[in-house]
Amino acid sequence: MYVIYADELFLENLIIDYILLIVTSRLSGIAARRLRVLAAAMLGAVYALLAALSGAGFWVTWAFKLGVGLLMVTVVFGAAQNLLRVCLVFFGVSAAFAGAVMASAIVRGEGLAPAAVGRVSLAGLLLAFAVFYVLFSAVFRSVTRHRTHGNIGTLTVTYRGRRASIPALLDTGNGLREPVSGLPVAVCALKSALPLFDGPAAEILGREPDPYRALEALYDAGIYSFLLVPYRAVGVSSGMLLAFRPDGMRLGTRELSCLVALSPEDVGQGSGYSAIVGA
Repeated sequence: MYVIYADELFLENLIIDYILLIVTSRLSGIAARRLRVLAAAMLGAVYALLAALSGAGFWVTWAFKLGVGLLMVTVVFGAAQNLLRVCLVFFGVSAAFAGAVMASAIVRGEGLAPAAVGRVSLAGLLLAFAVFYVLFSAVFRSVTRHRTHGNIGTLTVTYRGRRASIPALLDTGNGLREPVSGLPVAVCALKSALPLFDGPAAEILGREPDPYRALEALYDAGIYSFLLVPYRAVGVSSGMLLAFRPDGMRLGTRELSCLVALSPEDVGQGSGYSAIVGA
């Protein structure tokens, strides 16, 4: 008889749900706060424990399972307009991972019996997940590159005699504007824009990802060409990005007049671009 300990069951589901939600965030291209991910993963782990203790009945019906999954996604990403798409990604990722676990059971010669799958160790689960993630991510990025290839161009930015060429996505959904001037704002990964700066500006931007502290340090160094731009993104609360006005900006052959906001995160999520420009 195979005994399942409550603490092991809770820990395994906590880790797996956390990883599945992080993968959902990366594949859907929507940022997620880690504390929200942890809270949702704990919710999933508590449900798994209650379902195991109850054995049957209402707790293990497909409707209740679906409701718990929807609640987990909502906890992480909020009531976003594209929440349905994120839910589909989450359930797709979960199903693919479950298939990977089933496949690992078959490889071990234990068949598809639930008891066999239940005997998969935490190390086995993580190994199955690693294989699944590599394959699923490769397929997803291939599809994403194919879908967005026609919308990606080279963004050329000049600033105080320096120039940087950055792969950028032309996104009609990017409506970010600076509230005082009304100028549109392109969002660029900080690491891709760093070649535009030298001296104290490059040193401050390279070591200080927080926009408030970076702006304060820049002002203390006598550099006043930066400002803060408020933003709101799907799945995260509002915040501020450090931005500057370039001397020149061009996407392909098209001249642009806008600010450039610096994001400490990878803007493209590994999709082949490092900046987002509004159409």
